[in-house]
Amino acid sequence: SFTDGLAKLLAGTLVIGEIIFFRACFVFVPILVIIGWRGGFSTLRVHSWGSQLWRAACVIVTTYLFLAATRHLPLADAIAILFASPIFVTAMAPFALGEKVGWRRWSAVLVGFIGVLLMIRPGSNPLVMSALLALGATFCLSVRDIITRAMSGRESTSAIMLVSTGCILVSGFASWPLGYFIPGIGEWRLPTTREFWLLAMTGMLQGVGQYFMVTAFLLAEAVIVVPFRYFSLIFAALVGYLLFGDIPSFTMLAGAFVVVGSGLYIFQREIRFKRQI
Repeated sequence: SFTDGLAKLLAGTLVIGEIIFFRACFVFVPILVIIGWRGGFSTLRVHSWGSQLWRAACVIVTTYLFLAATRHLPLADAIAILFASPIFVTAMAPFALGEKVGWRRWSAVLVGFIGVLLMIRPGSNPLVMSALLALGATFCLSVRDIITRAMSGRESTSAIMLVSTGCILVSGFASWPLGYFIPGIGEWRLPTTREFWLLAMTGMLQGVGQYFMVTAFLLAEAVIVVPFRYFSLIFAALVGYLLFGDIPSFTMLAGAFVVVGSGLYIFQREIRFKRQI
């Protein structure tokens, strides 16, 4: 949440591709520390380049869509829409991971999508396009989580982080020349000292948080891990208020409540199913 708040702050003065590039550079700082701590470069062996690159593609699209959404959308609203991720993960888990999902959890998925509609408010929300960008980021995030879970036991956390971060860095750098030829992308400029330190902070926070999340998905099933993201709404609302003066609307909070409730029910049903096994 702090990473997203700092990125939203930087998006007011820097183009998205530049933010992504510099942030990825600083993400490598904790990655290198983690690699040394977790066994050195021997842990970087990649067993499935296909899965790694598909996951990296999802991370790239998620990052661009989410940063584009937060340019106009309040941070807490964007984070709340990301809460639909467990709904997407649960809906895709039977087909992608072979996990069993009963009718109760399918009902929770349906209720969760109703909550998403409350948050997006199609037809009455002046920021509906930004909300749809956040929803697209949510879907890609869910696909990323599914792929990460499928890689469990085959790929190390260090290898996953290194490949994804490297691909993000390349995608960010590729946007540099595009800004001179494609209107609307925006041209890069040299960051100020303040912007440089903010980029460094958001990158290192991103690296640490990414390590914890990837490891969690390798150790437990997706439907177990994803609901813990709900804590981020508290931090997102706080950061959004302190940095931008944003106050979540009642409709957004109502939709978030429905989505969180659906996700927690899915979480509870998964725990009960595991105990029966």
